[in-house]
Amino acid sequence: MSETPSVFPTFPNFPNWDGISEYFPVQKESVWLNYCGTTPVSTYAIEMLNVYLNEYARVGIFTPNFSEPFIKKEIRNYLSQILHCDPSEIGIVHNTSEGMNLYSHSIQIPKGKRILVLENEYPSNVYPWEHWQSKGVSLSFVKVGNTPDEFLENLKYELDKKDVFLLSLSPVHWCTGVVFDMYAVSKLCENHGTKLVIDGSQAVGHIPMDFSKIKVAFCAFAAWKWLLGPLGLGVIYISKEESKGFQLIFKGQASVVNDSNYFPYRDEWKPAAEQFEQSTINFNDWIYFFASLKMLSTLGFERVQERIYEVAGMLKDSLHELGFTLESDLFPQVKTGILAITGHKDPKKFQPEVIQSYLKQNGIITAVRLGRLRMAPHIGIEREHVLRVKANLQSYLEKE
Repeated sequence: MSETPSVFPTFPNFPNWDGISEYFPVQKESVWLNYCGTTPVSTYAIEMLNVYLNEYARVGIFTPNFSEPFIKKEIRNYLSQILHCDPSEIGIVHNTSEGMNLYSHSIQIPKGKRILVLENEYPSNVYPWEHWQSKGVSLSFVKVGNTPDEFLENLKYELDKKDVFLLSLSPVHWCTGVVFDMYAVSKLCENHGTKLVIDGSQAVGHIPMDFSKIKVAFCAFAAWKWLLGPLGLGVIYISKEESKGFQLIFKGQASVVNDSNYFPYRDEWKPAAEQFEQSTINFNDWIYFFASLKMLSTLGFERVQERIYEVAGMLKDSLHELGFTLESDLFPQVKTGILAITGHKDPKKFQPEVIQSYLKQNGIITAVRLGRLRMAPHIGIEREHVLRVKANLQSYLEKE
């Protein structure tokens, strides 16, 4: 990484995680268990933004410590560490849908081929592919199955039909928390000549993603989930192999080389990943994201993932003690930070919307997806929060 200017606020490495919730004010007002949905801002990001805005107020775009090239380089470097890829393969967009749409409209797929996506996939990884249906390309869904191994069997069944041009997959299902074996998925795709695209919103920052070992053509993901970034910022990855001859269907002011010189008009495009950054960006969001990545880097990206699993494990133990069953009970050997509660030993007690409402009234934020009560913790959750969740669920169960 580049040398860090002394004006940047520091962040402690929290060797045993005690007290880290103090950096997440939302945890004082509530127990936020929807980190796979949206993530509230940390005080560290607020502090970084304050330093930047004060500097910007004094000198405008000539901020010495927050120049756009420097911040972009830092963001790409951090992300390249997480994804195990080259920084040049990373671009910054607004959200997953934008990245997927830009990519989908810029590639060529032969008539008669199929695009395969996951059953009950999030719309950001479905809608961007629908336009191909009017061009002679089918859109199909592969069944999730009850376990990661069953999914692989279902995927192989579809790929064996030999007409799947592209698989666009979320490595972690947003409703159930099931984690797929991406090494096996990648190998299946490679053996069948199928291009692999990833919606990484529920994966990046949550589970290991090594693009040096997984053959991925393209990936898009939101910044505001497991990476604790701002709403309205996303990231794309496009492999060097996929970049060969790639050109977006859209052209913006920043699509071409030397874009700060406006004349003469230019035909030479920037490298593929940078083509997605088409014009003036919301630089405040970049600072926010930079701060979040810097914080996670200080803690250690892999260590953060293990902490997510650890806290999820505490919650899982508490839920089992209270008689709840979880989706992940079907695949106990697979680590996931998304807990999807599927039932209770007393079936009458499992009413997901009612439980969600009861918990919310008591300051505990969860979500209901596909008939499951979903919980997704992050590093801001400490043991005291787990105990609070358990106590409130106990109170709910004891109600007449």
